Amino acid sequence: MRHFSHEEWINYINGKLPETTCEELEDHLFSCDQCLEIYMKMIDRQAEELPLIDYSSFTDEIMAELPQKKVRKKTFYQRTLFHYAVAAAITLTLMTTGFFQSITGVVTIVEASSLSKPEQSVSNSLMEKALALFEMIDIKQKEGQ
Repeated sequence: MRHFSHEEWINYINGKLPETTCEELEDHLFSCDQCLEIYMKMIDRQAEELPLIDYSSFTDEIMAELPQKKVRKKTFYQRTLFHYAVAAAITLTLMTTGFFQSITGVVTIVEASSLSKPEQSVSNSLMEKALALFEMIDIKQKEGQ
């Protein structure tokens, strides 16, 4: 098993190696504890070399570098008041033309037609058919005599 040098691990950490070499190093880390230990030491050294961040002004600096969000002004037809006005105009138009009265007239006609036909239960209709059959049999018997 070939072990990798400290310099190779530093180049790997800094992203200076080609992709095939990086894959080879990553595969090696899964199987070699010695190189994993070297890699972890190199990571710690790299972390110590990072510049210190002043947290007190960090957020303000980042927020200052972000692009400012443009506030889009809503057009007249995108405003809520416009939608309410359109709904009120449509309602008033339907009320003055008698649309709602015609709907209530249709509803009363449908209700009246549904109430005029009493629903007959299934057992009653079977009893009526059975009685009709018995009457037919009785009539045929009387004709046969």
